[in-house]
Amino acid sequence: MTGREREIRVLIARGRSNPEIAADLSVSPSTVKNHVTYLFSKIGVRDQAQAVIVAYEAALIEPGA
Repeated sequence: MTGREREIRVLIARGRSNPEIAADLSVSPSTVKNHVTYLFSKIGVRDQAQAVIVAYEAALIEPGA
């Protein structure tokens, strides 16, 4: 996983939408969508809800963070 994918994974786990992630990282929404697509493929999930669960299981984020 690239550093950018890890960064996006944490932002997803914090409940950020793709447009919000794009604004936070100063990239286009389509760039975020591409990263999210590759990220989901790499971690074997179908949607953001599953990605959040995997992020918590991997201790990338803690409740309340």
